Amino acid sequence: MTSRQSDFDPRYDAAFQRGGGDGGTGIQRFTAEAPQVVEISDVPAVSHPTSAPPQVWVELERRQRKYRLAAWGLAGGLVVLGLFGLFADLIVPPEPAEPQMNYSGYMNEPWTMRLRYAAPNLIMLGVITAIVQVVIEQMQAFRMRMGR
Repeated sequence: MTSRQSDFDPRYDAAFQRGGGDGGTGIQRFTAEAPQVVEISDVPAVSHPTSAPPQVWVELERRQRKYRLAAWGLAGGLVVLGLFGLFADLIVPPEPAEPQMNYSGYMNEPWTMRLRYAAPNLIMLGVITAIVQVVIEQMQAFRMRMGR
C-alpha cells in the first residue's frame, strides 16, 4: 500500500518551529552575539514643574480633615436615625391609653409611627452621603498619586 502523500508532515517544517529556518532552505537564524539591551523606564527623566510638592498635599489634607469627618458623621448619623425610626415602636412602646382624637376627628398617631414614615428616606440619604464621600476621597487620592 503506497500513498500518494509523502511521510513528511508540513506542520513540522523548520519554518514553523521556534528559531526555525528560512522556509526549509536550511539557513538558520541564530546569531552568536546577544542583542543589545535598551532600558525603558516609566519614570520621567525630568519632573513636572506643575506638580505640587508633598508639603502642599499634607496641608490640604490637614485642612479638609474636619470636613471629611463631618461628612462621615452626617452619613452615619442619618443611617442610625433611620434605623431608630424603623424600630422606634419596639424601642419606645406607645402608651396603653386610648388614642385621642384631634380637632378634626382623626386619631392622633404616636410620634414613633410618624418617624417610621421618614426612616427609609433617612437611611437612603445616609447611604448616598457615604457613597459620595467615598467617591470624593478616591478622586482626591487619585489626584495625589498623579501629582496634580
